[in-house]
Amino acid sequence: MRRPGLLAAAAIAVALAGCSGGDPAPTPSPTGLNAGAACELPAGARQTRFGEHGADLGGVILGSGQTGIVLAHQNGGDVCQWLPYAIELAGQGYRVLAFDFGGFGVSTSGDASTPQQVAAAAATLRADGATGIVLVGASMGGTAVLAAAPTVTPAPLAVVALSAPAMFGANALDAAPKLTMPVLYAAGEFESSFADSARELYGLTPKTTVKELLIVPTDWHGVFLVALGGPAATDTVRAKLAEFLKSHAPV
Repeated sequence: MRRPGLLAAAAIAVALAGCSGGDPAPTPSPTGLNAGAACELPAGARQTRFGEHGADLGGVILGSGQTGIVLAHQNGGDVCQWLPYAIELAGQGYRVLAFDFGGFGVSTSGDASTPQQVAAAAATLRADGATGIVLVGASMGGTAVLAAAPTVTPAPLAVVALSAPAMFGANALDAAPKLTMPVLYAAGEFESSFADSARELYGLTPKTTVKELLIVPTDWHGVFLVALGGPAATDTVRAKLAEFLKSHAPV
């Protein structure tokens, strides 16, 4: 399976106090953990720091709209992986939070599962001013947002899973029958098991739930399904996702 190269994981920048040697490093700023340090954050991006069950998670908030979108990255990724799409969404009027899962980028997980981390990100975005939340995840992050969706209160406006495995730390097979909000499953036909998982999860989602399945002719995976400059299949996914958001979670 061909996957474009991932951006380097974010490095934690710790500023040492300018006093005598041996003094302990100061506590990291309460405004953030320097998530996204490995990529160029746009003007107006705001650091955030939040936690759940011992997790210490860093993220970046872009935009100020009332509709919020949580972006959950895939295995091996971090905030930087979602940044180009996050900038697009913020430019359209959404309030967007991209965060580092525990064990990736700047974040530590403690005892928090990936769905619990997604739920904490949703609560953080609400506290920042979002009145409605959409959960969007790629691969590992897609499994996590599906598993988190039934537990988030108030319920998300919609959920999007790109190339989500049926199980990856979290169990999307158990969650899919519990989904009541609109859900979009998308995957590349040549991703083998990922396309199979999308079909299986779609089939497990209740018929009474608004659900869509998009399988496109590519082997591009996860977040790269919405990359600019990719094959024609990525344009199809981007258009479908834009239409889905406009229908179920407008700005």
